[in-house]
Amino acid sequence: MSNLESDRREFMRDGARAAARSIFAVWDAFAGGHAPEAQDQELPFLRPPGALPEPQFLEACTRCDDCVAACPHMAIRKAGGEFGDALRATPIILPRLAACRLCLHWRCIDVCRPQALRRPAERKDVRMGMARIEAKKCYAFQGQPCDYCVSKCPLKRDAIAFDENRRPVVNEDGCVGCGVCAELCPGEAIGIFAK
Repeated sequence: MSNLESDRREFMRDGARAAARSIFAVWDAFAGGHAPEAQDQELPFLRPPGALPEPQFLEACTRCDDCVAACPHMAIRKAGGEFGDALRATPIILPRLAACRLCLHWRCIDVCRPQALRRPAERKDVRMGMARIEAKKCYAFQGQPCDYCVSKCPLKRDAIAFDENRRPVVNEDGCVGCGVCAELCPGEAIGIFAK
């Protein structure tokens, strides 16, 4: 490895470590002092499937954009300044714009050379977040026919299904938080929360 390449990698590692140290301040500012796992705030974005826990992810991710380019559904994008400098240019998913489709081939994971994204054993092992339904916005809860969240879920009825009154219910053990239901919900009744 050349000195220039070694210097570049060290520079990227130092930057990632600084970002990891400041990530909790960003989350505190967003969540009003709660840790992201508090589950009472909708996540502002998701990480790609297989992402390491946030501090380790920020330390490992080199912001190379390979996962962005590999995503066949263009769901992965680079964070801008809206989430602060510590997260700028890191790969994110904004599920209401374009959710993760939990591709079978995991192209985004396969191209991640620093291994900030790790291949899960199965699709159901991905942990991006948790869908939560806001009943007052949900068409089905208002008696209107709607089945987008149930019929389009990549994990089918393992993650979300209808109850006896034909209202959608999230299975907390089965939901991986991919955001497909949030993207497709016509009433914007579904958010993705920290798991």
